Amino acid sequence: MEFRINQAEFVRGLRLAQSIADRKSTMPLLANVLLRVQSKSKLLVTATDLNVSLSAELKISGGSDGSLTVGAKALHDIVVNLPKVDDISFRKVENNWAEIKAGKVAYRIVGVPDRDFPKVPDHREAPFGDVDAATLREMIDRTLFSVCNDETRFHLNGVLFESTGAKARMVSTDGHRLSKVDRDLPGAPKLSAGVIIPKKGLLEIKKVLDGATTCKLAIKTPHAFFAVDDLVLAVKLIDAQFPPYEQVIPKDHKRRATISRDSLTDAVKRAQLMSSEARGVKMAFASDHITIASDNPDLGEVREDVDAQFKGEAMTIGFNPKYMIELLGQIKSDQVDIDLGGELDPALVKPASGDDYLGVIMPMRI
Repeated sequence: MEFRINQAEFVRGLRLAQSIADRKSTMPLLANVLLRVQSKSKLLVTATDLNVSLSAELKISGGSDGSLTVGAKALHDIVVNLPKVDDISFRKVENNWAEIKAGKVAYRIVGVPDRDFPKVPDHREAPFGDVDAATLREMIDRTLFSVCNDETRFHLNGVLFESTGAKARMVSTDGHRLSKVDRDLPGAPKLSAGVIIPKKGLLEIKKVLDGATTCKLAIKTPHAFFAVDDLVLAVKLIDAQFPPYEQVIPKDHKRRATISRDSLTDAVKRAQLMSSEARGVKMAFASDHITIASDNPDLGEVREDVDAQFKGEAMTIGFNPKYMIELLGQIKSDQVDIDLGGELDPALVKPASGDDYLGVIMPMRI
């Protein structure tokens, strides 16, 4: 096995491979990347953690048949730090070692035969459609932050994806907050039911989408496939039932506040400095302002009035400031609406106009 490859081309495939390869697995081979010469001009680079898999077809020259697996991170770091040259040479030598040369630098690293390397999902028969990469990435960005990180609640460890074939929706929740975004996404698969895409898969998908204009997307249970040029990600879907999120989103509200997004964000950040995890931040709604306050016996207290338009009876409610700040950071409009029921009811936060996006935050007892 032997080939020559452009350094930037090699880095392009290895960058994703080393982030997917699982160095903490009880299967040491999952920390490796599989390199297989398919022809004199094509190298297949494969990495997997059994849930997220990468297949990348890279251009090479002078390839001779063969395959080998080597440590993904080690190989990536070597190739990135080699002298800037046009081509790197890679050769499999005795005892499954690999020899990597660039200019006057030569590395020899330990390799492992590929016979036990897991097979990755086959994407060749998946029903791909072309979708706008920027829209897909935006939908991921605006829901990823509220995914649950508690692995025992695996049905919440990803983002729900629903699609009619023309419009798509993404929803995530950790039980304390929820985010939902709807977008036109022609070319997406038409799904009879939503699928849950895990968080790690979404983080890798964002890397593939970075700088791309279009993406090929397919759902073929139990996997979702994302392809950009010659890079293909296969993400194993979470086999679970996502909670009935529509029941969580308030439909009726007695009160509404309209306020500057930036002013509210800044005030909550200032109040957060005096808050504690148990006490949160208090927001008192009145006719023409919101009073944002927090106190901590060990630190002190803060109180700030922020101009706002408010309709309904005055009330005070408590929130986790981190949740409010993160949600406001995903809203693009200058003004936001906060719809409220009672002090123990969830709050609905959304752009005042022009964007089909919303967040729900559960209150804290004050």
